[in-house]
Amino acid sequence: MTIEIYLFLAVAQTVLSAIVAILCLIKYRSRSLIVKLVGFIFLASFLANMASWAMVSTTSLRIFVNTSYPISLIISLALYSRIYYNILHKKNRGWFVFVTGVFAVFALINLFFIQKTTPNSYSYLFHSAILIVFCLSYFYVLILDLPSLYVHHLPMFWFNSALLIFHAGTFFLFSFTAYLVNVLKNNMLIYWSFHNILSIVEHIIFLIGIYYDLRNVKSKVSPVRTRA
Repeated sequence: MTIEIYLFLAVAQTVLSAIVAILCLIKYRSRSLIVKLVGFIFLASFLANMASWAMVSTTSLRIFVNTSYPISLIISLALYSRIYYNILHKKNRGWFVFVTGVFAVFALINLFFIQKTTPNSYSYLFHSAILIVFCLSYFYVLILDLPSLYVHHLPMFWFNSALLIFHAGTFFLFSFTAYLVNVLKNNMLIYWSFHNILSIVEHIIFLIGIYYDLRNVKSKVSPVRTRA
């Protein structure tokens, strides 16, 4: 795996984040709350990548390069918690708030006191574990309460599938990151490229869900044709 391939994958993932954010936020008033929140999540991801690259290219800011991603993770989990709270029939609100708060505290402690100068793999691992639980909970509820609509027409079905594939795949990567970096002194080029490939797959599946959502929006606003 060359540095050129890694950079290409990183750029592709960042561009896709911007595309997903834009497609979720256009026709803002007509979009559901869930789609809007997805748009803000990917906007935060895009901005985190851009901030990280800006810090890497600026000598005086290089020491802060580790900060953008943990902050992005906190924002994304808070928004995902709101999404899953809504789609899981708005039950156990205190549990969602508690999980988000615990993760935020953990991520900040990890950033400033534990993995200060290395990739915050513990935060990524915790983040992935929480989202895997959210995803499995949604599929369980979906099986119990199947809608009359075709399941593959539901945008949330695609969003949830994308999240489960990505976080299930990267969970094992983050499990070994600290060992690979601290013990084996691995530069992680192959592993982060694998992460970016999974992320690109995640984005593409999200785009399928957005396609169905935009189609639903179009069908709602299309005028009804009447015969003269």
